[in-house]
Amino acid sequence: MQNFVQQTKQAFFFSLGFYMLAIVLKLLGFLYADILISIALLVSLLWVVLTLREIMLSVSLSTIERFMLIIFIIFGNILAGLVYFFFIRKRVLGSQDKY
Repeated sequence: MQNFVQQTKQAFFFSLGFYMLAIVLKLLGFLYADILISIALLVSLLWVVLTLREIMLSVSLSTIERFMLIIFIIFGNILAGLVYFFFIRKRVLGSQDKY
């Protein structure tokens, strides 16, 4: 599971950055803000898939916890990502990973 740990975090932060930039540009009325929102959605899809992979491969979670986390990540997207990366991820990855 260690091979995608850093990439998952990077994809999440890129997605978060694209979302924030797109919202600011949309509020300022820039023409290409919609394209940036589309890019943010694609990057968001990437980190969601990588996060779901982490959850499914975790040995420290029960089946019910996996199911609840999967539902939480899919429906919560960016807000769920913030909660996942700052509070839940250490438990999912276990003690061997220090990310």
